Amino acid sequence: MKNVPLTLDFGTVRLPVSADGLLHAAAALTQLGVPEGAHAEALAAHDLTPDSADFGAGPEDALSVPAFTTLCFALDTTQARRWRKRAQDLLTRALQGDVRLAASIAERNPDPEARRWLAARLDSTHARRELMSTVARHGGAGNVYGQLGSISNRSVLGTDSATIRRERGVKHTRDGLSSTELLRLAYLDAATARAIQERGAHGNAAILRVHEHLARHERQGWHGAQPPQAG
Repeated sequence: MKNVPLTLDFGTVRLPVSADGLLHAAAALTQLGVPEGAHAEALAAHDLTPDSADFGAGPEDALSVPAFTTLCFALDTTQARRWRKRAQDLLTRALQGDVRLAASIAERNPDPEARRWLAARLDSTHARRELMSTVARHGGAGNVYGQLGSISNRSVLGTDSATIRRERGVKHTRDGLSSTELLRLAYLDAATARAIQERGAHGNAAILRVHEHLARHERQGWHGAQPPQAG
């Protein structure tokens, strides 16, 4: 049974793509306005060497997506200029926080776990903002915000943010967390925000007591829910 060809879709443009994410070189170069007989010359002029991939008819020349974008900004063709205009529009939307752009990017990702991670990341970010807002309304000030984060990290992650960033090779802590870790942090932050309001906690000390209690409860509940380890 013949597999359905893979494509990278960008608006009305469809470029053949291999299973490992490489673009069909001839199709990509033609899309950028490079004549068929000048493909090799165009690549050499920009110090690019084609890879090789199977697009369904055996090994053929292929380009990485970064190599394709390099050519988009380097070539002086009408088609390349159109791609640069598209890139300008995308950058504008990205800087404006256009969630429809984020959604379209996420939907193109073939990895279900990556999409789950994004959903968990958004939940975690929202819960943290709600907690910070609640803390401010209830008299929290100064280093209480950092202390809340430290308590959460040690409860859920077992260590501090700096260690997570170093060990997992990320600049921002949440970039290195799994979807499960993000959801646990979101739950803890949301539970603390609700408890602060319900108990009328006010001031740094009272807020931290609430958070420490819930962090301990979350950690105990999580470990209690884990299946026993094989002996």
